[in-house]
Amino acid sequence: MTKSIVFTSLLAISAMDCHCQDNAKAPAFEVASITPCPPGTPPNPGEHNGMVQFTFPGGRFTAKATTVKFLLEWAFGILPSQHSGGPSWMDDERYDIMAKASGNATDREMKLMTQALLIERFKLKFSREKKEVPVLILAAGKTPPKLFPPKEDEKNSMRIVPKMGDDQKVISYHVAATRFSFEQLNLTFARLLERVIVNRTGLEGDFDFSFDLTPDENRPNPLDASLLISALREQLGLMVKTEKAAVDFMVIEGAEKVAAGN
Repeated sequence: MTKSIVFTSLLAISAMDCHCQDNAKAPAFEVASITPCPPGTPPNPGEHNGMVQFTFPGGRFTAKATTVKFLLEWAFGILPSQHSGGPSWMDDERYDIMAKASGNATDREMKLMTQALLIERFKLKFSREKKEVPVLILAAGKTPPKLFPPKEDEKNSMRIVPKMGDDQKVISYHVAATRFSFEQLNLTFARLLERVIVNRTGLEGDFDFSFDLTPDENRPNPLDASLLISALREQLGLMVKTEKAAVDFMVIEGAEKVAAGN
């Protein structure tokens, strides 16, 4: 069965200082079309949450009305706070990008192909370093967190299901994760929280867990970051705190626009 999958950015990049030429052997798209959008084109609605779309199986990749900076963040797995530099147009001008990869290309392979596209077509140049920034620390509390071993036949997934009230309006969202790791939790929610999520629970591997995001009059948006933090604390039993820590940081040294028809 063919299905469309939307992925959130945040796969950690290597800590080693290097230049973009190190990615020369990265896998590449079979074909890619890049079309500049007209000035004033609004952003894709999914951009705020770090979303691009590709089809698996099928290998079709689509990024509509995307900026180069956003695509860079998705491909290299970094937050806006984890890069600096570059020409101003990278954050303003938008492109429609359609590409084709092999039919069984994975999330990681799609990211590597997008890195190669940025380097080859947009002439992206950068270096990497470490920088101390605020992060979100997850730790175990006095009681074991409500994380459970996955069942043998379960697949990795996260489902967000709306709960309806008597008036058929959404009153909350039930989040159910199976065979999910802390790394994937970071991939899914770090952009929403505007913090890299650091696992200091002492727990590794995959888990099953669930929680509810219930909006209220002060927080009507079900994706309010404070609702998620409250759910991690009160429903999963995790300790959540903010502190500074060294994370991977990218310095953008140059990039070039892509003209229409390229």
